[in-house]
Amino acid sequence: MSAPFTNQTTIFNIAEISMPVFSEGSSPVISEPPSLTREQERLNLGTRRPIPVSTIDWQSSMTSHLSPLHGLDFLLEVNQLIIQQTVELTDLMSTLESENRYTVKVPRGETIFYATESSKSFQRTCFGSSRAFTMRLYDPTQQEAIQFKRRLACGSCCSIFPYLQELEVWVPPGEFIGKVVQNINATKPSFSVYNKRYDVIYKVDGPDSAFGCLLNKNLNFQIFSNDGSTQIGSIIHQWDQVQVAYNLYMQLPGSENNSRHKALLLGAAFLLEYMYFESAKRKSSFRCIC
Repeated sequence: MSAPFTNQTTIFNIAEISMPVFSEGSSPVISEPPSLTREQERLNLGTRRPIPVSTIDWQSSMTSHLSPLHGLDFLLEVNQLIIQQTVELTDLMSTLESENRYTVKVPRGETIFYATESSKSFQRTCFGSSRAFTMRLYDPTQQEAIQFKRRLACGSCCSIFPYLQELEVWVPPGEFIGKVVQNINATKPSFSVYNKRYDVIYKVDGPDSAFGCLLNKNLNFQIFSNDGSTQIGSIIHQWDQVQVAYNLYMQLPGSENNSRHKALLLGAAFLLEYMYFESAKRKSSFRCIC
């Protein structure tokens, strides 16, 4: 007959527990790598963290509630935009050209993008508004949503030089979605907007002017369909009495629901800003962009 069960407490001696022994100068061997966190995996894959941001009440005509999962989604239901340059006191007092910063807003005032320029000081000093730059646009989640890349292009005043203005539009982490290219035109500013397959989807024309370079500060650029027959939007540079500054106002195509196409038009507005308006703060009403 087996011995009756007795309630005993077993005490383990730590010294008796077998532990791995490492010789002097050796390092422990880890059999399995540590698991990556979700944020590290996201950074390795180059994807964005999905942080919903409500866009309700952006416009009086909007009735839906949008929770963007990507920075481009902030353009889905927006047909009007305002581009304002942020100028600090140090920028006004400095004699050197500084990297520009902008805010992109909807008409009621909500900011959907913050834009920061990255360029070389040598080009800003020697070439001014013709400099090459990379413009990064960050959405309200503080993630990079769009990227504009512009090459150095001088001497494009009359739009008849072989090295014309060009701006590429990218979406992180490296998707090319199209570009804006200046057309050869001796009488007015003219641009074509291409998608990633290099098909013309829009055309942007400015007002008629002698050699296309002597322009007033208050300008209206018209956005046309790909065949140039129908005006579907506009990019207007005009004085804002409330902000006490010149701003760019964009009227996007009302039937356009492709956020990538809207990002291309936004890139066209930034190219116009640098070509025709960026130097307006320090010059007279009429100027040449040579």
